[in-house]
Amino acid sequence: MKKLKSFLGLLMAGVFTFTGVVSDAGALTVQAKTQSGSAQYRSVLYYGDWSIYDGQEKYFPSKINAKNITHLNFAFMDVDASGNLVFTDEYADSQAIMDGESYNDAGAYNGVLGAMSILRSKNPNVKIGISVGGWTRSGDFTTIGKSSSLRKTFAKNVTKFVDDLGFDFVDIDWEYPTDYRDPDPKGNGVSIDEGCHGAPEDGENFVLLMEDIRSELDKLEASNGKHYELSSAMSASPSFMDVIDYKRLLKSADFVNMMTYDMNGAWADFTAHHTALYTNPKYDKSTMAGAALSVDSTIKYLKQKYGSNIDYSQIVVGVAPYTRGWGGVQSNGLDSSNPGLYANATPNSVLDSANDTTSGTFQYRELSKLKSMYNLTEYYDEVAEAPYLYNASTGYFFTYDNARSIKAKGQYVRNNGLGGLICWMAASDDASSTITTAMKDSLFGSSSIPENEILTSAPNVSITPTASGKQYCFVFKNNENATASNAPLKVAEKFKQTVMNPTVYITFKSGAKAVSGIEAGSFKNDGNTVVVDLSGVYAAKALGAGKSHTFYITVDKDADVSDIASIYVSQKITTDLPEFGKALVYGNNSAPTAAPTQAPTAKPSKAPTAAPTAKPSKAPTAAPTQAPTAKPSKAPTAAPSQAPTAKPSKAPTAAPTQAPTAKPTAKPTSAPNPGNEWAEGNTYTRGTVVSYNGSNYECIVTHTAYVGANWTPDTTPTLWKQVAGSVA
Repeated sequence: MKKLKSFLGLLMAGVFTFTGVVSDAGALTVQAKTQSGSAQYRSVLYYGDWSIYDGQEKYFPSKINAKNITHLNFAFMDVDASGNLVFTDEYADSQAIMDGESYNDAGAYNGVLGAMSILRSKNPNVKIGISVGGWTRSGDFTTIGKSSSLRKTFAKNVTKFVDDLGFDFVDIDWEYPTDYRDPDPKGNGVSIDEGCHGAPEDGENFVLLMEDIRSELDKLEASNGKHYELSSAMSASPSFMDVIDYKRLLKSADFVNMMTYDMNGAWADFTAHHTALYTNPKYDKSTMAGAALSVDSTIKYLKQKYGSNIDYSQIVVGVAPYTRGWGGVQSNGLDSSNPGLYANATPNSVLDSANDTTSGTFQYRELSKLKSMYNLTEYYDEVAEAPYLYNASTGYFFTYDNARSIKAKGQYVRNNGLGGLICWMAASDDASSTITTAMKDSLFGSSSIPENEILTSAPNVSITPTASGKQYCFVFKNNENATASNAPLKVAEKFKQTVMNPTVYITFKSGAKAVSGIEAGSFKNDGNTVVVDLSGVYAAKALGAGKSHTFYITVDKDADVSDIASIYVSQKITTDLPEFGKALVYGNNSAPTAAPTQAPTAKPSKAPTAAPTAKPSKAPTAAPTQAPTAKPSKAPTAAPSQAPTAKPSKAPTAAPTQAPTAKPTAKPTSAPNPGNEWAEGNTYTRGTVVSYNGSNYECIVTHTAYVGANWTPDTTPTLWKQVAGSVA
């Protein structure tokens, strides 16, 4: 998380003078294949999992303009003192239903983690990764770092987590090696703040930790041929930079992300830029040490210490589309060309009542509101290449990044052979994607970001056919075995093992045609092949480890198992995405005519080389008591052809973002009612108004009213709300 403390002590302790040197994949693994040296720059974006809530205006991953980025980083996972991964918000991370998702009982592809996978499937230029730590969740790194066994335990756990999710990189956000601070949840606007009780040996242990993670990722690469990237978020404070051996670190890390933001802020008693490209020299050297910090000063520090002994294309610098601010600003600024800059101010003087913080933090998307609130004028420091807002009459000053300053940073990256730009965070951008567009354009110009090759794996399933009369019975079995016990690893294992929205291709030697089916979803005849789409069958659409589904196909000839030439199975993450992972599960290896030859949306191409890490400018005060009410981006096109096999004992009581988990037993007895009277068997999208028993109800979660489930509007408040007025 973002730091709300002064850098002054860190600067006094540091050096700040420059002297002129400038696996065997399971059923569900979809992952971007990384090849070093492909994309020249990195355009990296962090996504905070609390962004799904009202405080960030429910900024779901599907809202990201993903064409502008090379890497999307999930923030944050926590780690305990035993090296085990811990969710910071299990509901948001793995259970919530958002745009671009559809609920499934198996738990795969729900939550932010699922939404990121879906986003990558639609945008193969993006790599997705996991960041561990952050400002408030770095409390156990010192304990882990000093123990060889704990480092290796953590390395194995985070590698397995990324592998099972099918993600592309790991990011370590230890804030900060050797730092010592007590927890301050209220000051940081969070419910949990672990603090950071660092030790002098942290710098060495941090490098050892990165080396152990690199070792585990390399083992994984050797097993499946995919390069997994490793990155870390690094302080721009010279005192913290000085304890890290960057020459050694960069042999393990693909890149590091210098957090060139929050370099000044409300903790100080003077105004200054918090994310300037260059240092404006007009500050008071004796009282404003923090004002010396900038992107340029950070790079000069590395060049002074390491010269040509490190690869600067592995260095990524920060973009901050949020403000730091002060009130009580006096009219004694030290730069006459930039009113209000380097002026005395009152620390912690801009109250954010919603989060009970005083950091003066507003998102870029809120700038219009901020300007109106304090009647602010926008200025641009052409020396520092940094914008700011100021009102001399009211005494308010806010510093941030905008499109102009980001363009300058991108040019600096290109001129100095650096690795790219990293932005904290996705939800800060405006509806026009001003920030990420400026990042992409400053690095790549009008060219598109290269796409990655998406690797897919075959499902670990079997299909056993039997025949009687003109009917075939097919037992479809997921042969995976769930073994994980840790909560995050259990979720990741579900991602890997669950068979999603399967399609079965059955090729008959005789050219037999299907005429009817039971529990077979929708089917069609394509040459000698019967194509069975099970995505509409409740019991089969997300087939978990060890589960099976039986379906029947009646054909126009006598059924004989020996007439089956082959059976193939493929999957879809969601029903509106292409199939992937086609695999032969029965018979010979002659491919059916209707089966696709390639699954993912990605086009084979080389991929960007690395991905950065960043941290929140502020965190949520608490998770909401009620889950978001977002709907899937695409509603089902039709009710399943066969009703599910189990009936719920009572109406669902879950939060409205999660569809009921029970399954009905009865088969449809009549066609869905086409009018506005509610009827079983219909699919209802959010916002639809129906009448039922003399009252009107509005659908609040897209769903299918399965026959026999008894999900009537008056008994399922998770799906319907009563409204006044007449039905349109």
